[in-house]
Amino acid sequence: MAYWIKLIYDRNTYVIDLDRVSAFCHTPNSRVSFSIFDGNITIVITQQSDPMIYQAIVDYIEKKTDLSLP
Repeated sequence: MAYWIKLIYDRNTYVIDLDRVSAFCHTPNSRVSFSIFDGNITIVITQQSDPMIYQAIVDYIEKKTDLSLP
């Protein structure tokens, strides 16, 4: 089952299947980044810039990996 999110990044609207993202990067300063389109675009989401999308991605990562992110 696909897990889709819709987000606005750099004035573009993306609808992304998180199941197709191969890697996520979570940094201690509340940033999550990932690449789409075979690494051509890197999206960086912060808790301050888009708290709902940030939390949705963190929840997805925690659910899929059974790890707790700080």
